[in-house]
Amino acid sequence: MKNNVMAGVLVLACAFSALAQSDAKLIRLATLEWPPFTGLLLPKEGVSTHVATTVAKAAGFRLLAASFEWTKAVEKGEKSADFEGYFPEYFSQERDAACYLSQSIGTSVLGIASLKTAPVVWNKLSNLESVRLGVVDGYVNGDELDAAIKDKRQPVEVAASDAANIAKLRAKKIRAIVIDKNVLDYTLFSLGDRSSVVFSPNPIARLTLHICFKRTPAGLEMRNAFDAVLARTDIAKLETEYFQRMFSQR
Repeated sequence: MKNNVMAGVLVLACAFSALAQSDAKLIRLATLEWPPFTGLLLPKEGVSTHVATTVAKAAGFRLLAASFEWTKAVEKGEKSADFEGYFPEYFSQERDAACYLSQSIGTSVLGIASLKTAPVVWNKLSNLESVRLGVVDGYVNGDELDAAIKDKRQPVEVAASDAANIAKLRAKKIRAIVIDKNVLDYTLFSLGDRSSVVFSPNPIARLTLHICFKRTPAGLEMRNAFDAVLARTDIAKLETEYFQRMFSQR
């Protein structure tokens, strides 16, 4: 997860300290531009922001989010005094040890996208070793595929963003890319092209998304408050309603 940030977003971070003094229940989270999950120009700033904001309100908090390039968002969320954490983060043992992960705030289905005119067909991941896959720098691709990439069994071509990978795919500069299904659907929807690219019916991984709160007493308290609300919230329903509204706009 990483992407370029819209100009002026960082101003929010500068205002956070002053705002916190007047609102003891303010939660400040770092995030990134990752449509349709997060994004300043999206309805409710993205589905993950919508879920996080809804849960925060029910837990008695007011949530403010500021966008950065992904590695910077992680750094801000973990180390900056101006933030209580960051989102959305995939679950991993490493992340679970580094911060207090909330219960799931959504799901990311990762798979292989290829051109409809030249689909890449596979039944198991080893079938893909003859294909150079487009991946995004710093993104998680599921344990099995990441292990194959690390062991040099799976050739890859690294790009700076999902948008860059989709552009290369549509220009026939690469045969297939690893991408979240919702990210692919949203990008093609925005381009007015929902027929040239196909998403493999075999998912690489189904990964849960979480809020990563700092490993502090305050962070633990916030995580527990969020989890209490998440336990009684139908996240799948919130996601489904959000995407139905989004994709019916044209």
